[in-house]
Amino acid sequence: MNFLKSLFLSLVCLGGAINAHADIELKDLGLSEAEVQLSPAEIKSQEVLEKRHSMLKTHGVLGLTTLGLMTATLFTGNSGATSNTHMYLGIASGLMYYTTAYYSLSAPKPATIKDRGMIVWHKRLAWVHFPAMVLAPILGYMYKKNEENDQKSSSLVKQHSTVATVGYAAFALSAALMTFEF
Repeated sequence: MNFLKSLFLSLVCLGGAINAHADIELKDLGLSEAEVQLSPAEIKSQEVLEKRHSMLKTHGVLGLTTLGLMTATLFTGNSGATSNTHMYLGIASGLMYYTTAYYSLSAPKPATIKDRGMIVWHKRLAWVHFPAMVLAPILGYMYKKNEENDQKSSSLVKQHSTVATVGYAAFALSAALMTFEF
């Protein structure tokens, strides 16, 4: 019985403490209304930062989705001659990749934000995976057309798999840098 009384009194006191915080006003904190008002420039800056945050968050989610599609595409690479699964996964991966890139490249970046830490490496790796993502579909298309027409592929066209693997590795590393803390 004493336990229930103690519990009840604790909850009543806790409830009173919670309600006491709800009644705090700016003057209780030593601030005036004018001190917390944002200027139009500060409001605009805050809107830009919120848009940037939203776009980069979408970029991150789409990036991980793209990585999943790219993984599936890589695993189906040897089935390209007997099935169109690899081709369709490659198309989906490419579309997701470019959509992901759009969100990154079009996110507004205020001049006050400086790249540092892992984001620097994340951006550097784009110089590897972006050209690979441009070249791999072209080489894949050329390779498939050559196979359909019973023609021999050039040595460059035969590098489709290598180019795609290098692009995948750079993209996966780039995603890992942003997903895990090293």
